[in-house]
Amino acid sequence: MVGMVQKAADEGYAIFFLTGRPATQEAATLGNLTSDGVGVDAGYSTPTTLNDGEDGLFTKPAIANYPAYLQSACADELSQGKACTTVHYKSATRAHIESLGYEVVANFGDQFSDLVGGSADKTFKMPNPNYFLP
Repeated sequence: MVGMVQKAADEGYAIFFLTGRPATQEAATLGNLTSDGVGVDAGYSTPTTLNDGEDGLFTKPAIANYPAYLQSACADELSQGKACTTVHYKSATRAHIESLGYEVVANFGDQFSDLVGGSADKTFKMPNPNYFLP
């Protein structure tokens, strides 16, 4: 995966990471993914900075910090005092990326919930022998 992501970055594709990890773990997650000397350092390219200055690593914010696109996409859950489901959070975030002028050409995930909800030209289910989320 690392080599493929690096090749895509070298070819000029924007790179985004979208995780269900909480926003409080964003710095550690970025450290795990990139070669910044922190944590696991998988060696991935640093994610693309979006046009609005937001970094391209999307972690799940606390409900009080939901941006407008999540407040809209998750209105039903929020009206019941609940957080976005993983499917709503991830599909709404991909739609948000597209609303900024990017085309999501490939979406890779190790859970089916990573892949549903549209906003990707092609999806790829990666194996995960450690756990499965229904």
